[in-house]
Amino acid sequence: MAKVSSAREDMLTAAVELFGARGYDGVGVAELLEKSGAPRGSLYFHFPGGKPQIGAEVVARVGTEVAARFRALHESGVTLDQFIEQVFKTTAKESKERCYEASCPMAAIATGFGSSDSKLAEAVRGAFESWEAEIRLAAETRGMSAANAAIFASAMLTAMEGAMVISKAQASSMPHKSASRAIQALATVLTPN
Repeated sequence: MAKVSSAREDMLTAAVELFGARGYDGVGVAELLEKSGAPRGSLYFHFPGGKPQIGAEVVARVGTEVAARFRALHESGVTLDQFIEQVFKTTAKESKERCYEASCPMAAIATGFGSSDSKLAEAVRGAFESWEAEIRLAAETRGMSAANAAIFASAMLTAMEGAMVISKAQASSMPHKSASRAIQALATVLTPN
């Protein structure tokens, strides 16, 4: 039986890592191939749309994985404070594990593609919307009004992505801790007693 090629998966894994470290525009196709160890011919076999297709698939993968994490945390029954704390502990841990050399691949991609990349823009927008929806659901289920939960979800997502970027710049976990405290304070203000 012929061995199944892992080139497609290897390229996506390399893209997640490289885009997180240097953004979408900062990574070339040759580097993706080198990092993944995939043969050049496999790029256009697996990704006929080239780098934009890889970017869209990375966004879809990261978007789905993170939305699932939010959903699982929500369904675990933690309080809203614990939900917030766990999210930011996770982002701090991920930043530290990457030696502060990478931020969230989603933010790195979102800030690095041109206006002509409408498929990539749509994929990023959809992923962020799914994250906000999961955060909004967690907040609303824990007593926040629908309007306040929407504000809260947007602020939490903004704080989370900002903490990832600043953590990389400062080589520190402190932005995650500060963002967690600020979002917990916001949750207190937006949730009725």
